[in-house]
Amino acid sequence: MPYRSSMPRNQAFLLPPSLDDLVPADHPARFVAEFVAELDLAALGFELEAAVEGRPRYRPEHLLACWLYGFMTRVRSSRQLERACTESVALLWLTGFERPDHNTLWRFYQSKRPLMRELFRRTVHLAIDVSWLISPCTR
Repeated sequence: MPYRSSMPRNQAFLLPPSLDDLVPADHPARFVAEFVAELDLAALGFELEAAVEGRPRYRPEHLLACWLYGFMTRVRSSRQLERACTESVALLWLTGFERPDHNTLWRFYQSKRPLMRELFRRTVHLAIDVSWLISPCTR
């Protein structure tokens, strides 16, 4: 039986594929992105001051989305999350192709821990409500 043909790993593209094309429309990362986009981060206390010196800061919505998606996928340590931010297409999509290191992720989590716990509760309640709307027969 013949094998399927595959593309060589070093194949160059005339037009590279969009990162958005690699994340399906019903992927949980899109739920997280939508959830974070609907939040008023400044009112909730997630807004970070702009860096005066050095490299610009990561966007708080990207760091928050990393943690929310990490907890949804059982990635709970900052080092595992850092690794996932370089290997997972969904996290690359959520962060806009940024790759925060574990120190950045940990500092964000430590400084916003009480706020994040409340948001984790909100995501669970919202996911339950959305799942009920999508498929009421499965309950």
